[in-house]
Amino acid sequence: MKMVGSWLFLLISLQGYEAPSTPNVNCLIINLDYVNCIWSEQSIPEVNFTFFSSRFIKDNMEECTTYLQEESYAVGCRLSYDKSDRFRTLKTKLVHQNMSYVQDHNLKSMVKLYPPVNLSVEMNKDPELNLYWNNSKNTFCIESEVRYRINSDKWKTSTPSKEQKYAVAFPLKSSRYEFQVRARVNDMCGESEFWSEWSQPIQWDSMKGNNITDISGSSMSVWKPVLSLVGTMTLFILACMLVYRERERLRFILIPIVPNPGKNLDENVEAWRQISKDICFQSNFTELACPVREYSLVPQTGSVSESESNFSILTDQSDCLSTCSSSASTFPVTSENEQAGNE
Repeated sequence: MKMVGSWLFLLISLQGYEAPSTPNVNCLIINLDYVNCIWSEQSIPEVNFTFFSSRFIKDNMEECTTYLQEESYAVGCRLSYDKSDRFRTLKTKLVHQNMSYVQDHNLKSMVKLYPPVNLSVEMNKDPELNLYWNNSKNTFCIESEVRYRINSDKWKTSTPSKEQKYAVAFPLKSSRYEFQVRARVNDMCGESEFWSEWSQPIQWDSMKGNNITDISGSSMSVWKPVLSLVGTMTLFILACMLVYRERERLRFILIPIVPNPGKNLDENVEAWRQISKDICFQSNFTELACPVREYSLVPQTGSVSESESNFSILTDQSDCLSTCSSSASTFPVTSENEQAGNE
């Protein structure tokens, strides 16, 4: 019974215990220039390991001189490279306190090149669309693979070739071609398992003739309309803000305000004339009605000429003149009859 109890206690105590994971070192030759050995690809390690390597030719292990760090933790080491080192076995060792992990690496197929550069497109008279590029390493051991698409359709991939040229016979009219290239070490020099990353895309538009358009990334074709829309909306909002702030001024210029004569007419008139409402206009005279009489002149001779007959009717206003003069003026007025008697 005691033995069974001891085993049960041991199993229960080990349930929450997790053994530390064994670090795995992966080494890759980068562009035939140097070697990167990484031991923390999934996550940041919990401890800082010390890295040793055989330096390809020498048997003695040497500590890393150039560590690759992430968040103050060593996650890899960069080693120098020679052409012959690719066909030799690399031995590595990770050490932490009293623990060490040793691995052997065959780097023959562990090569990754940089993407091709300097892509260009030309149209010849055949007609044929020719694509040219430069690989990161000028060697016959490198093969290239081309992919292209028409009007953003599905990609078409070519057969790997050692040439740094690719041709598309009889390109479609009114179409846009997009090309990308990648490279790797071919089987003549020990085929690599890794292709380089795809190059930056290049476009050729048949509507523009031989014009070549380099694009920094395929995402630009998506962001261009979005940025155009954002710019248009920004300009529209700024215009609305300007109109809102200047609406009174624009209203005065475009539609002048007309005063309403039916609203406070008396007040407006008094305000325009700048006359106080307490002032009252009173007349200082009285206009009297004047009677009017008509009579005819009797000619002294027996015959009346035609010209005189036109002035036969006269108006006598002597009473009006005398009456009005007494009320409105002090000047004496002589009637027309009195002047005739004197004569």
